[in-house]
Parts: sequence; structure tokens; C-alpha cells
Amino acid sequence: MKATCIVIPVFNRRATTLACLAALREQKVPDWADVLVVDDGSSDGTGEAIKAEFPQTLLLRGDGALWWSGAINLGMEHALEAGASHIIWLNDDCLPQPGSLATLLEASLCHHAIAVAHCILRELGEVHYAGLRKTATGLEMISCQRGEVIACDTVCGNCVCVPRAAAERIGGIDARHFPHAMGDPDYGLRATAAGIPVIAVGSATCWSTYGTNTNRESWLLGHLSIRQLWKNSLHPTNGWLTRSGLFFKWRHWGLRGLAAYAATLARFLLTTFIRMLIPQSALRAVLGKKSRHHQRMEAVRSWENQKENDSENASDHVR
Repeated sequence: MKATCIVIPVFNRRATTLACLAALREQKVPDWADVLVVDDGSSDGTGEAIKAEFPQTLLLRGDGALWWSGAINLGMEHALEAGASHIIWLNDDCLPQPGSLATLLEASLCHHAIAVAHCILRELGEVHYAGLRKTATGLEMISCQRGEVIACDTVCGNCVCVPRAAAERIGGIDARHFPHAMGDPDYGLRATAAGIPVIAVGSATCWSTYGTNTNRESWLLGHLSIRQLWKNSLHPTNGWLTRSGLFFKWRHWGLRGLAAYAATLARFLLTTFIRMLIPQSALRAVLGKKSRHHQRMEAVRSWENQKENDSENASDHVR
């Protein structure tokens, strides 16, 4: 096995997964790193397609119960057992720019640190996943320019390089408490607490996307029904209002974290009450232009609609 292993957790996104693997192949990443896909029980033929189109890719399978954290852990365990010195987590909806994964690895080697790349949203052209700084009650993203390497407290797990020494010291992601959401920032905060440096690398970039992640919709102005909002907010993939969210706040902020969790829950309940009383059309008319979050999500929706229209027009032209 090569010294570096790239672990990619996937589930039922065949086209997205294949596009990611194709980008790695085009950049000749498999020449210096093993690519390991953990397919957590996909039913859309993802595993079969990987075997057919990327036979050199290592493939591990789950039964659908791994989620993101369990899939990363399974991949890390396999890589460590095979002797890897560095493990790169990579989500399949993140397309590394040429040379970025090598840059990320180099920074990790140079600083003996966990290194996180910048992920830029294709819909908006702005950084959304990166290194994070711990504040009094939560986390905020660190702005890191190209060429800069900045110390941070933790990571967004979309594209991260973890040295073997760090993995052996703090173990894997706490999948029991964080099966999907917040397993990555928890890992980084545990690393920082253990004295392991965590850095953001401005020259390591990926194109990412919001895709169909409805968890990002504005509670007050978004396009989800109240029932859908509650269902999403209590689902393990969201996290902030689940037991995972409560435990995350308690573990890293103590009583102050519990107060922050209670404030978030109170805001969610207030939002539910307001939406029951006031039509959303009225809320959007009054608050829509003032809400930066709502404007961003509308821009994402417009981008996705334009992309879909362009695809349909291209198909019509071919016919």
C-alpha cells in the first residue's frame, strides 16, 4: 500500500462518486496515493460502477448503518492496518483542484499537523467549508488566502489530511455520539485538546456544492414545510437539535454550551410558532431581502435551475 490513502465515504450518489474518482484519475492522484471508497450499502449500483470503471480503486462495503463517521472510521482502520502514514478524508461531492491534495499532504508533513482544505461552493463561488475557530459558544470559519497556512481549532471534514501519529493518538471519529453530523469538528477539537496542531491550507482547494441538502434551508423563509423542518432537525444527518448536537455542546463548552443549545431550540420553537401564524409569502416580502442566508439559498436554487435548464436544452439540441 502507498504511504497516503484517500478515504471517500459514499452512499447512493453514483454519478457524483464517479465524477470524483474521474477527477482524481485525471490529476494522476492514484500514482502517489491509494484511493479507498467506503460504500455504505448503496442501492443505485455505485459499487458495481466503481469496480467496472475504476478497478484499481479499493472498495469496502457497509450495510447502510455506517453513516459518514462510521465509513470514515472503517476506511481509516483499513489504511492504518496497511501501513499508511497519512489519510485524506474526501467527500465525493468535493472535486479537488489540480495539485491541491498534494499541497494538503505537503502542509501536513511540514507542520506535523491535521490539515484542512478550502471547499468553494460552485453555486456562489465562495468558501463554505474550511478550518474553524472555537468561539465562546460555537464555531466560526477561518478565512485563509491562497499561500497562507493558518492555525485553527478544528475542521470541516470534507477534505482533511490526518497524519498516522494523530490517528493513533486520539483514535477514530466518535461515531457513537456523532454518527453523521459534527463527527468532524469534534475530531478536530479533540486533536487540539491533545496538543495536535490543526491547520487550514489556503492553497488546497476543492469545488463543492450544496446539492439537495435541505438542512440548509432558512427555518423562517425557506421552502420546507413545518413538518419537514421538524423531521430534518431531529434527523441524525442534521445534528444541531438532536442528542448529538446537545452532547457536542456539552463536551466542548460545558454549561455555556448547554445554554447555547437551549437558545437554538428556543429560536426554532419561536420560528415554528411564527410560521403557524403568518403566511410565508408575507414573511418573505418583509424579511426576504434582509436575510443574507435566505438570499444565498435563493441564489443556489437559481443556479441549480439554470443548470437543469441548460442540461435540458443540450439534450433537445442533440435530439
